[in-house]
Amino acid sequence: MVMLKEQVENQDDVKELQMIINLMCYIALDLKEISCLESLAVFDTKLNTIFCESKLELKNDKDGRMMVKEYLKDHKEVVQCMKDALKTGEHKKVKEREGKSALAIPIMGVKKPIGVVGIIYETDGCQKAVCTADLLFKDIINIFIIKYREIKQKETMASMSCSLKTLEDYEKYAILETGRKCNWNISMMAKELEIGRNTLYCKMKKMGIS
Repeated sequence: MVMLKEQVENQDDVKELQMIINLMCYIALDLKEISCLESLAVFDTKLNTIFCESKLELKNDKDGRMMVKEYLKDHKEVVQCMKDALKTGEHKKVKEREGKSALAIPIMGVKKPIGVVGIIYETDGCQKAVCTADLLFKDIINIFIIKYREIKQKETMASMSCSLKTLEDYEKYAILETGRKCNWNISMMAKELEIGRNTLYCKMKKMGIS
């Protein structure tokens, strides 16, 4: 697993991209069931490979990421395609070779793209800027990210619940989860928890939550 070292303006974006990397091994298994898909990779905003896998030889390890790096050196048009997706926040496509296309799908952060998913797939000859297959891949990836995020959240909640013994444990867990969800906006947290702001402040101070 690749740990992100890149400094991003919003730390929530860093966490989001890291979460997607962690889920990508599960997502890739589903995506590889799509017959026309050949390979996929995830890149950060500097186009460093942070995940890669294909139906054949490409694996998500050091050698695999080096293979992707060498591939990009020889395919400048694919690099430009991903740069355009990162710049515009919209998916872009380029002909990779006869019968194959490269599709770049931006991963959106709080305000702008924080990474890009690159896909190589067999086409039916369509080279339009917008094809049904492109839109389907874009939607499928977003659906899978939502699906596996929910699964991991449930797993986290289940493992956390095993260690919650007292009422204060549950209260602390609820405050921490709500804080993460509301980006630590006290007014939003108080509304979500259905308690007053002063009460929330007092609870957080007592529990050592700053």
